[in-house]
Amino acid sequence: MFEPGMGWGGITHAIGAVVYGLFALVMLVIFVALVALLVRFLWIGTKAAQVYLDKNGPAKPAAPVSRSTATPTSTATATVPTAMPASAQPTTAPATKPRTPRTPPTPPVV
Repeated sequence: MFEPGMGWGGITHAIGAVVYGLFALVMLVIFVALVALLVRFLWIGTKAAQVYLDKNGPAKPAAPVSRSTATPTSTATATVPTAMPASAQPTTAPATKPRTPRTPPTPPVV
């Protein structure tokens, strides 16, 4: 009746194959969804980081001044750096009030 290696016959093999196929399909859908969510997270995070840096990052340098096409004949002269104009002076944030530590609450006396 039950011989070793035969199993329950052809019908159980077919049912097992269908179950395995459905399981594999579900796992594939889950894998693709996780990869899509990861890509979306990284893409949105990268854009958000760029917006943050554009808004709060260091100021971008101004465009370089166009120089004349004539080349100087002598490189021995040195130029003295001039003071920055008032509009280019770095501004500092107003000083904030220093934080004072709070005393811990006392436990109730029993």
